[in-house]
Amino acid sequence: MERVLIVSSPTCEKDKNQASVVYLATVLSDLGLEFDLLDLSGTIDYFDPPEEFFSPCDSEFWRSSRIFSDFNWLDQHLPTTYAKYDAVFYSSLFSPDILIHGRHALNQKRHFPNCLCIVGGSALSCLDDQQISVLRSAFDFVCTGYNIREMISAVFQEKPGLPKRDVGKHIRTNGNVSVQPDYRLVDVRRFVTCYSGHGCEWGKCRFCNSSLNCGVFCRPIPELIDEIEQLAGLNGMVKDVMLSSDSFTKGYLTELASTLSSRKSKVPYNVMLRGERWVSNGLGDKLRKSGCSDVFIGGEALSDEILSILNKGLNAHNILRAIKALSPNVKVILGLIMFVPGVTEKQLNEQLHNIDTILPHVTAIEPEILSILQGTDFGKNARRNGIQLWAKEKTVNDSWCYGLSPDIPWTFASAGDARIWFTYYAKLRSLIQDFVEPHYWDSIDEVQSRF
Repeated sequence: MERVLIVSSPTCEKDKNQASVVYLATVLSDLGLEFDLLDLSGTIDYFDPPEEFFSPCDSEFWRSSRIFSDFNWLDQHLPTTYAKYDAVFYSSLFSPDILIHGRHALNQKRHFPNCLCIVGGSALSCLDDQQISVLRSAFDFVCTGYNIREMISAVFQEKPGLPKRDVGKHIRTNGNVSVQPDYRLVDVRRFVTCYSGHGCEWGKCRFCNSSLNCGVFCRPIPELIDEIEQLAGLNGMVKDVMLSSDSFTKGYLTELASTLSSRKSKVPYNVMLRGERWVSNGLGDKLRKSGCSDVFIGGEALSDEILSILNKGLNAHNILRAIKALSPNVKVILGLIMFVPGVTEKQLNEQLHNIDTILPHVTAIEPEILSILQGTDFGKNARRNGIQLWAKEKTVNDSWCYGLSPDIPWTFASAGDARIWFTYYAKLRSLIQDFVEPHYWDSIDEVQSRF
């Protein structure tokens, strides 16, 4: 193995460092391999991808391996020339990345048939077996899981005398990460993601798949601290570090904040929390002193009945209390889910009232359309939850990438749900207009146009 190429996510913004690219670079360097980086960051706008990336749910291209060879329009997002490499590693964050990476792999193989093409990343984490089989038609190795060192070792172990494959091999790894990344190997930018873990201790929300792949993993705090301190000592460009964990336990977050405070960390960071009852003013103060600048509260709803539908494991009082407790010390962003099935006008009006009460305490609000994901309770028990899957018209959300996504197009089982939600949407938008980035409204307006 002489020359290796890393291809980054096209949907990763240009001012961000993709964590998996740093991990790949570190492992390759540890193995004594030289590598180049093809940085596709910013090629595709995550919030407004080209229309070609969407399809009706009854498209002939759903889960078809022909997409990589048939979609020559993808070449407009790719280089016009290809260099010789022994292996190319593709890091896919989101579904459109899979299409672009698959097309690049096809072109790479056309020029250099003996080049190994390996794809991995979070975009693959919850695909089903049929979708993985589509990827195996385009890549020599399809990697799922989080252990990049184990993945690369498995690939290189098969390199000598690798037989010609009709389909690629699926490499599954566990949830443990054993790499201490070396940021000196990449161009460190303003916004950096640090891998702190994955999954959620609650893990029972009907809409969420965060704990379905490799369960729950928390990275040892000393390793995370070392990584943050490494970033602090680099080029002075880092202005924001996002910790990857879907949520944190009280003990872990308290210890992390205390340790960062004692080290006098100078790197601003942000975290995601569920709005648990243990979130307090004291925690907010600890977070501020440790360098935390922003906390995203995944509230999803501010009505007890709607939270119950989502099986969120929280009540509105504790979410509101958490927001108010944190806001004197850090910026608070609230996440809301739009189009939850089975709600009533009374519940939505109650939610509207609660949102009004916390506006002085939030910096931003992110209203996102409910996604129905493979493997979740909403996906497996759709009709019981008021959801119609694979509707051929009026789908609430078309999936990206012609089916290479865990999202399932859907609509309401009850037509009345749409009417209730759009009546509420008009009131909500009027109330929180100044707290919401325009692309959220654009997505919801697109859905409304289908009804």
